[in-house]
Amino acid sequence: MTEFDIGEFFIRGEAREVEGEFQAVIVMRAKPPLTAVTCHQVEKDRWFKTSELAAIAAREAAKALKLAVDQGALKS
Repeated sequence: MTEFDIGEFFIRGEAREVEGEFQAVIVMRAKPPLTAVTCHQVEKDRWFKTSELAAIAAREAAKALKLAVDQGALKS
């Protein structure tokens, strides 16, 4: 599993099953000493028929978020 460092968090993309369908989510893990982990759906109301398709979409979204952060998206 590949995690990306985006400042205060490590992120990764993965699939989550909900009632037989799958969501693409980005999992955000706070850097130590914090232990908070949150999941955010990549695209609201978008569902996938297989976990593999959801995982691919999630990994691509995590890579895009990492790229945006690297290019200064979080800087004011």
